[in-house]
Amino acid sequence: MVNTIKCMSVAQRMFCGLLVCSTMVLGPGLYSTSAQSAQADVSAHPFSIIKNDPDLDALIAPEAKLKTIASGFGFIDTPVWIRGEKGAEGYLLASSIIDNVVYKVTAGGTVSVFLDKAGYSGDDFANDGKLASIGRMHVILMGPGCVAVDGQGRLVWCAGQDRAIKRLEKNGTRTVLADKFEGKRFNGPNDVAIAADGAIYFTDSDVGLRGGINGGLAQMPDSVFRWKDGKVTMVVSREQLGAEPNGIALSPDDLFLYLSAGTMTPDPKIMRYPVHADGSVGKGEFFTQGPGIGDGMKTDRDGNLWSTQPVPGIVRITSPAGKLLGLLHLPTFGDAEPRKSACASSLAFGGDDAKTLYIAACEHIYAIQLRSPGILQGPAH
Repeated sequence: MVNTIKCMSVAQRMFCGLLVCSTMVLGPGLYSTSAQSAQADVSAHPFSIIKNDPDLDALIAPEAKLKTIASGFGFIDTPVWIRGEKGAEGYLLASSIIDNVVYKVTAGGTVSVFLDKAGYSGDDFANDGKLASIGRMHVILMGPGCVAVDGQGRLVWCAGQDRAIKRLEKNGTRTVLADKFEGKRFNGPNDVAIAADGAIYFTDSDVGLRGGINGGLAQMPDSVFRWKDGKVTMVVSREQLGAEPNGIALSPDDLFLYLSAGTMTPDPKIMRYPVHADGSVGKGEFFTQGPGIGDGMKTDRDGNLWSTQPVPGIVRITSPAGKLLGLLHLPTFGDAEPRKSACASSLAFGGDDAKTLYIAACEHIYAIQLRSPGILQGPAH
């Protein structure tokens, strides 16, 4: 079992994707039946938009359609759009939790491997990588949990099982930016948000530990950290947050840091923290609670926060004032065996005009056209 995912064929990975079903996703592909119960729908349901506030119409049309860009992934996560340059078409990158790669996906849906051995580069399969339940399968997670692009156009990613934050340099070499704090190794970086000054804020989960946070391999509690110019500082501790950290995002002006917390509980929430001039954060305040909170989060140009709930797949749109604007319900496929799932693990704004919302949805990558632009990562244009 130790090497199951590493040796999977494409057909096997697709079959694994078909089995993702009614368990609750916790962070980057972590599943538990003991947390918030997510019962499988007996009948299939199509994509739908629930408008909670009239302001939603300025962001997305009521009749907006969900388009499948690519399928066949076992567990696809954190997408990021790479702008086209010199007339070339832009494309999407997305991390794969079980394939140990970062995929490249064109706007037309062509899939190729962009970065191999992205989550784990070692050979200690007895201890590294978390054992997780995906539908009816038990697998060892060996893939990256996040991807992002810094202001110089370099890829930054969460090498969860290497328990490190890494960066792909312009010459193709890989740099370990951070793998420990005060001499103690991380448990498995999960998600990142990059500030305009180059600071990288990231959440540390237990995705790199075979037995999870309580399995005896953790050297410190899951917390939230900041990397800047080679120095790592803790910005929010597990104790301060009051629960394990998961998703992370910055406001468009970098003045606020958003964190999702308690995603292993029946009632997760999002907290907001003011960011000081030195990059540290102040006292957190409650921001929002309810459906559509889990892992991936992004802010748009107006400061609205777009967040995801894995199962059932929901995208939540919350105003900067904490007002719920609406929910995007991804399709469900019923309980026929083998069960399929369209979860919502993460999202990103894409297209060179930032008016496409891409959603990583376990087996699928979906796209929805927007009326108002989001924010693209990378160098300013």
